[in-house]
Amino acid sequence: MILFKFFILGVLSALLFPPFFMMPLGFVIFPYLINLLSKISIKQNLFYYFSVGFFYGLGFLLVLLFWIQNPFLMNEETKNFSMIGLILPIILSIFFGLGFTIYKYFNKIYLLIIFTPFIFLLIEFFIANILYGFPWITYSLILSNNLVGFYFLKYFGTYIASYFIILIYILPFVLIYSQNCKNIKKYLTIIHLPFLLVFIFLFFNFNFNNVKQNKEISLEIFQIFSPINKFDKNSIHTDIINKIKNSNAEYIIFAENNYPYLISDINSIEILKHIKDNTKVIIGATKIDKNKFYNSFLFLEQDNVQIFDKQILVPFGEFLPFRAYLKFLENISGNVDYTPGTKERIIKSSDQVNILPVICYEIIFNKILRKINEKEINILINITNDSWFGNTLGPYQHFYHARMRALISNKYLLRVSNNGISAIIDNNGTLLNFTKLNTKNSFKHLIEIKDTIYFGVIHNILIFYLIFIIFFNFIFFKYNYRYDK
Repeated sequence: MILFKFFILGVLSALLFPPFFMMPLGFVIFPYLINLLSKISIKQNLFYYFSVGFFYGLGFLLVLLFWIQNPFLMNEETKNFSMIGLILPIILSIFFGLGFTIYKYFNKIYLLIIFTPFIFLLIEFFIANILYGFPWITYSLILSNNLVGFYFLKYFGTYIASYFIILIYILPFVLIYSQNCKNIKKYLTIIHLPFLLVFIFLFFNFNFNNVKQNKEISLEIFQIFSPINKFDKNSIHTDIINKIKNSNAEYIIFAENNYPYLISDINSIEILKHIKDNTKVIIGATKIDKNKFYNSFLFLEQDNVQIFDKQILVPFGEFLPFRAYLKFLENISGNVDYTPGTKERIIKSSDQVNILPVICYEIIFNKILRKINEKEINILINITNDSWFGNTLGPYQHFYHARMRALISNKYLLRVSNNGISAIIDNNGTLLNFTKLNTKNSFKHLIEIKDTIYFGVIHNILIFYLIFIIFFNFIFFKYNYRYDK
């Protein structure tokens, strides 16, 4: 029965995330989770704690990642294998199981209150970094659709934001059990005081609405919606050229792999003949070079052609691990593997705009932001194609990940998806313009390139401080049980 309760708590936890954002539920989920954990006898073995964590994770991830099955349903040949999509939630649930084994050693009420945010953050960290890494499972996503959350993300980054949203959900438990947690409120205040001081300092010393304006540029974004594997390449190509010829925008942006032909010689493509003076065209394409295939971001001007090749490829989408044994998945991944690019992640336009090119799900990785201050990046451009996932939760979650990256980087982000959601997001997380999912659409917009900085150094300092708190808590509470249960 208790396993079922943890499973249901996991299912409910998924409703905190986009596109649901049922945030008040968290004030029920996490206090009840702590209550259940406090009732588990210390005599239970590690496997018991692993089991409750695994079932929590399974309920959570089956809902959150249910969309992962959709690519299997796009072809008749792979429909019968759609249950393989359940493998990822099961594997990731193991991380929750392992994380919950820590509760074996911290099962007193005050320890559960203090260590639960750390344990969930630890689970998130290992999912994001072990093996290939999948930083999709971040509780900071809960904060990606509200003003208070925007400031948490901008100043603290995803890891600290995840820690704080779970801590906030737990605080009512401290009030309810105040008699049992005599000094916890005082303790929590003291250890989190540095975060508050940093927040206040940044908030009052950086006015993000009045930063220096560098440049104003006009954009036109095209969302070309077409079903997977069901389009006429010639008509798509003609349509793209007509859009370029008829646009008067400085920046004309298409989505990932919108160019319908394989490119072997970039200087011979017909698009270049139709680019006007002072016009920049950005479009995704598949490039072949020395028999290697690349998922490429093309930046095209009359006398300036630049290419960025995707560096973080999607397993089972752009390359097939253990291909010899998984050939039946080639209808999804293709019969050849893409090669990761090695070029520096920057595009420098002729009008002195430095662009950070991001292809598809690279946008969920914080590591793409590491050098944006050093490179003096002005704007992020993310081209993607979410049509594999239809009208499921996946495209919405992907969109909110992109919105978080605009906030964390403190830069404007232009997101162009083949089928939506395309959007212009400013450095404060505001949606300036956007399209709906699974529609053919376009829009024009004028944006101001602003001189803003990325607070990555501060994010890292706060992470090190949080690690210190974890270490201090472990040493102090492990060997000094000073409070009553």
